Amino acid sequence: MKLGPKATEQMTRLASTWKQGEHIVVSGATGSGKTALVRYLDEIRIQRNGHVVVFVGKVQEDDTIRNDYRGWTRWKKWKKNPSPHDKRILLWPDVRGKNPSEAKIIQAKVFSDALNEIFKSGRWTVHLDEGMYMTSPMFMNLAETVAIMHAMGRSSMNTLITLIQRPAHVPLIIYSSASHAFIGRTREGADLKRVAELGGRESSKELSDRIAAQGQHDFLWVPVAPDWPAETVNLRF
Repeated sequence: MKLGPKATEQMTRLASTWKQGEHIVVSGATGSGKTALVRYLDEIRIQRNGHVVVFVGKVQEDDTIRNDYRGWTRWKKWKKNPSPHDKRILLWPDVRGKNPSEAKIIQAKVFSDALNEIFKSGRWTVHLDEGMYMTSPMFMNLAETVAIMHAMGRSSMNTLITLIQRPAHVPLIIYSSASHAFIGRTREGADLKRVAELGGRESSKELSDRIAAQGQHDFLWVPVAPDWPAETVNLRF
């Protein structure tokens, strides 16, 4: 995946206004390019002297880990006193050999402890690789902690970037607290209703129509703050 001239200009414009403490949500189906898009967002924050931690719920390494996060440092649990040089962290609990129930418990404990420490220290950008897995009662059940981080992000100077496959699968606070949203194509009524509540300049119907009509690798960028018009970001493969 690469960005064309227009998308590069859009990312530059985002970088000029995206402040620490402002959240971003990225929604898209498998294969739409949301992980690649979020890697650009991670680098925007790092290039502005920020610190990024990616919460990884995978059991084993895959192509995403090998290719997109080459050179990042893996932590199996959160370090309470990170070095100022720790700018690219994969928080990736070791659950090899565990059954699914055991793995889920270990991951939930590591991620919960990390969010609590990050909330106290501030000034981190937290990339949640799978929002539904983090928040659903069926899985890690961390919706309350994630919601508090979203609600108090500005005061704690922490930014959350949340990836999801379907907008209807995560708590509303993730959308209502977002300063920017990148929404991939969906035609499901429950998803469109959720993203239509984002706000910004466009009406609910206009947002819904544009999202439903997008191409496979298009994302509708909805800048809630600042109050810019929504525009399409196209990823080229």
